[in-house]
Amino acid sequence: MTVTAQIKLVPSAEQFSLLMATLEAMNLGCNKISSLAYHEQFFDRKTIHHLSYYTVRRAFGLKAQMAVRCIGKVVDAYKVRARRSKGNIDSMRIFRLRGAVPYDCRMLGFDLKNDQLSILTLEGREIMPFQVGGPARAIMQYQKGESDLFYRNGVFYLNVCCQLPEEDLITHQDMIGIDLGICQLATTSEGRSFDGAGVEKVHKKNQKQRAGLQKKGTRAAKRKLKKVSGREKRFKRNENHIISKQIVSEAKRTGSGIAMEDLSGIRERQRVSKRQRARFSGWAFSQLRFFIYYKARLAGVPVFFVPPEYTSQRCHQCGHIEKKNRRSQSEFKCCQCAHRDHADKNAAKNIKLLGCRQSAKGRIAGFMRQ
Repeated sequence: MTVTAQIKLVPSAEQFSLLMATLEAMNLGCNKISSLAYHEQFFDRKTIHHLSYYTVRRAFGLKAQMAVRCIGKVVDAYKVRARRSKGNIDSMRIFRLRGAVPYDCRMLGFDLKNDQLSILTLEGREIMPFQVGGPARAIMQYQKGESDLFYRNGVFYLNVCCQLPEEDLITHQDMIGIDLGICQLATTSEGRSFDGAGVEKVHKKNQKQRAGLQKKGTRAAKRKLKKVSGREKRFKRNENHIISKQIVSEAKRTGSGIAMEDLSGIRERQRVSKRQRARFSGWAFSQLRFFIYYKARLAGVPVFFVPPEYTSQRCHQCGHIEKKNRRSQSEFKCCQCAHRDHADKNAAKNIKLLGCRQSAKGRIAGFMRQ
């Protein structure tokens, strides 16, 4: 399975300048390639290569493999645009001067023992140290494929593509249904809940701080805004890692599969009150769902995605579906059989039931990002 390890580069002042010059030259090269491709209306890799390879090498001083990777970046960008617009490419793709650029194994080499790497620049190979966290270090030994060099807040990073070996799927005897929400980030069919109050508290605190600093507008306030940017995102990411790890560990321990709702396009379908808009827009359910999925795949736990329709309105006991069954955010009472339960737990049980049906049909689902 493909996962990404992020490492921080620690170049000298001279190496920093070389990396910046390389980053900017490759993006200028991408814009030149994009311009040639758009005006000639050729978007396949072979034709673009013949059109632009020598041109961008001479114009921007790119090494051979740098030019190849720039061509690949442009081709991939137009493929995405063509897919989204159903084949109609009506505007030229423009790349940011300091946007991320791809590096492959011919341009990178890692010395994990000494925490050093060899990276290709406009002036040739440079050896420089890097920093990496414990979990990322563990998967770096499986490095394979392209990496992305990017610049953020004065620091260069590499997103390193790693191909992790997957365990064989366990023969599951049971299923754990997972209901994702805002007040309760996740509720399992076994009754375990992961409260979102802590995440919401941090969100409100950061929102208030940002509003105050933006209103102030001084240089010091802008420096502070830059310093705290991404703090909430990192906090939510950490919380989602913790929750997903616990859910997958429980499924592995009990020999169960995992069933979740297919929530593709929920932001377009779901309507929320004005008071809830900020909370809903900040809901990182897609990330949590993906974390559960990829951790389960690595652990050999099968995952099933089920239709989300009526899981919160259907009574788990008698199957009666009615909007009035859900009295409030947390209260569920069936209008037919008077069964009472926590609304999220009832939904998780319905998801479990749908997952069991999919399992019986042998439909182990793949994952699609939002």
